[in-house]
Amino acid sequence: MSTKKLTILGKNDIKITMILDNLESQKKYPLIEIINNLNEEIKHNFNNDNFKIKILKELSKKNGDLFLGVNNPKIKNKVYNHFNFDKNLYVNIINDKTSISSTTKIGFGNLINSLVSIASHSELHDFITINRNCSIGHHTTIKSFVTINPGANIAGFVNVEEQSWIGMGVNILDGINIGKNTIIGAGSLVTKDIPDNVIAYGSPCKIIRENV
Repeated sequence: MSTKKLTILGKNDIKITMILDNLESQKKYPLIEIINNLNEEIKHNFNNDNFKIKILKELSKKNGDLFLGVNNPKIKNKVYNHFNFDKNLYVNIINDKTSISSTTKIGFGNLINSLVSIASHSELHDFITINRNCSIGHHTTIKSFVTINPGANIAGFVNVEEQSWIGMGVNILDGINIGKNTIIGAGSLVTKDIPDNVIAYGSPCKIIRENV
């Protein structure tokens, strides 16, 4: 019988440490392999390593699960598209010290760290990172490739679009929409909708410039 393996696609940095911390109590994967598929020019270029991709595909079919060990939303999206695996091959890594409503819908490849609270009827899509001490209110939707940093509080009926970054200690009030590829700076109080492709911060949160 084959031994279960988790293959992490990403570089060996603090994000990998968080993943390993969350896996420690699960004892689910006797073998953990880190594939360093990133390089200094990742924002602009990928090396087409077809042999590595072939090996990983065979591994995932036979006895392995996959996880994206990347924190930056844009880069995480690029890595996912580069390897082009079916998303249902990616596992969720959820810390034991979380409170998640039974009515919450969770997709694939998400990392949820300790002391996170997620209220009823919320929806998490795919490849989301939620860091420690975050709170997500009821009927809130977090789209794919979003990163939520420590201490963020997101109220009910909020919608966060794809590939956005919510800074440390951000507070987002009820019913707010955060656009795609948008950065909300640390400590911001978001009292109105923020559009796509911008950097915004402050209390109240205001648009500062475009996020290109």
